[in-house]
Amino acid sequence: MVKSSHLGEVMETCCDQCHSRFRVTEQQLKVALGKARCGECGEVFDALQSLKSFEGMLPPDYLQQVAEEVAPMPATKSELSLHEAMYGGKRGMFSSISPLLWLMAILLLLTFSIVQVIYYQRYQLIEKPRFQQQVSNLCKILPCDELQFSSLRQIKLLERNLFTHPVQAGALMVTGSFVNQAPFKQKLPGLLVSLFDIQGTLIANRLFSPSEYLLSDRNRTVMPPDNPIQFRLEIVDPGTDALTYEFEFI
Repeated sequence: MVKSSHLGEVMETCCDQCHSRFRVTEQQLKVALGKARCGECGEVFDALQSLKSFEGMLPPDYLQQVAEEVAPMPATKSELSLHEAMYGGKRGMFSSISPLLWLMAILLLLTFSIVQVIYYQRYQLIEKPRFQQQVSNLCKILPCDELQFSSLRQIKLLERNLFTHPVQAGALMVTGSFVNQAPFKQKLPGLLVSLFDIQGTLIANRLFSPSEYLLSDRNRTVMPPDNPIQFRLEIVDPGTDALTYEFEFI
């Protein structure tokens, strides 16, 4: 056995948490920047605060063995890792699966946020074909008002006719049909009829509501997909200047 009494060779320090004592060398303290981890309680403490000369007996070749070691004894670190700061030195089952739980929670929160945005913007998004399927699927689970659904670009005019009224003098008869090409029910639109002269100047126009232009079931408010809707209107004849006409859904 070797007895040490030189501060530069072997020293003794004390854990300020559990008061366990440990042997350290100057080399170990330099590597760890004065920090040490207690082998009993796991506390990381400043080894320099309670440092003093070691006066006990050392095993043979102790100093040579310490010099050959890469890591100091007890284990020392200059700073704590993120895992050690959260869970301590021991890795349990929860700590090993916690990253997966965090990932699942983030994905769940992201999915919920997307669903929330789609639902609260459903009446605006339904106008865009690329979002219509998502909104339709969502409305099978959550309440949606079909009267608020509208996609005017997907209403197609199938036929239109304008001619002199067969019975009423000084009037014109307007007939035609249109169809909802959207994959969902949508509200019936207003029908704007405009008359122009040969130069394209507007002579007269009027917006008709569904109850005014429907041939039957004038109280209906929505139209299903791919089901042609017939319409008929009676308007005042603006005279011979009206040579062209236009239909627009509003």
